Amino acid sequence: MAKRQSDGDETWNRLLNWTKGQKSSERLSAHILNSEGFKSLDPSHPLGGKDGLKDIVSIKDNLQWIGAAYFPRGQMKFTEIKKKFSEDLKGIDANSVSGLAFVTNQELTLNERKELKKIGKPHTIEVFHLERIAHILDNAKNYGVRLEFLDIEMTKEEQLAYFVVKDEKMLDLSEKIENLMVDYSSFKRSLMLDEDSEIFKNRTEEEVYEMIERFSDQIWYNRHQGLKQRLAAKQTTVDPEIWAGALKAAKRIEEKYGEENLWHESDFEWGMLNGKLSALRWLTGDEWDMLDT
Repeated sequence: MAKRQSDGDETWNRLLNWTKGQKSSERLSAHILNSEGFKSLDPSHPLGGKDGLKDIVSIKDNLQWIGAAYFPRGQMKFTEIKKKFSEDLKGIDANSVSGLAFVTNQELTLNERKELKKIGKPHTIEVFHLERIAHILDNAKNYGVRLEFLDIEMTKEEQLAYFVVKDEKMLDLSEKIENLMVDYSSFKRSLMLDEDSEIFKNRTEEEVYEMIERFSDQIWYNRHQGLKQRLAAKQTTVDPEIWAGALKAAKRIEEKYGEENLWHESDFEWGMLNGKLSALRWLTGDEWDMLDT
């Protein structure tokens, strides 16, 4: 038996050298999307047949999405990946949904991911590329899925991690039972709406200020990129010392959140981002429309 590769390389390579065909790739993609917060997943025709430009239909953030799986064997040229993505993109309008979750076993650079999202504008696009889905499958909660589709058993270290996660879940369940004893109305509402009762609980002050900071950073970063483009086109000027400080600030934000998580990909996302910041600031005492960053 060949020795298993370490540092996540085993999962990465088995995904890239996929041999299980379309049926298994669509089923694996559904598991990945479910793990990432997509709900009410409805696979179309993993066993074959017309799927109406969609492999999966699902809901996330109260929006309807389609999912598309692309798992060729080995690394393909970006032109081929882009061609497949463009075909799947047509499913958004064909099925009257808001977004596309593109799940692929292909390695994509940061610029290539940006290009796919740019092609997808003004729609909401989520790209689950090779590195991302390998990381998801190497998470303790997905070891079972990984075993089923990639035949990768847990190492001793992963067994320890699994039981730590299981213990945390048991602790969380115990806390929810305690909350039920003191807050039955919250539990009842969650039962009626088939939702986690946590959504009815108040956020802590720390959580609110943490999200205010994140939204402020993200809005500032996008405004900074717009200014950067205007400077490159010689449409405006900025004091060199101020601009040097702004570049350093942008770099810090990229390191903190990851550049790919900072861009808004549509006017809808930009409006949602600003609306969230405005609402949270109002909650903490600011006036409505306070969007200074």
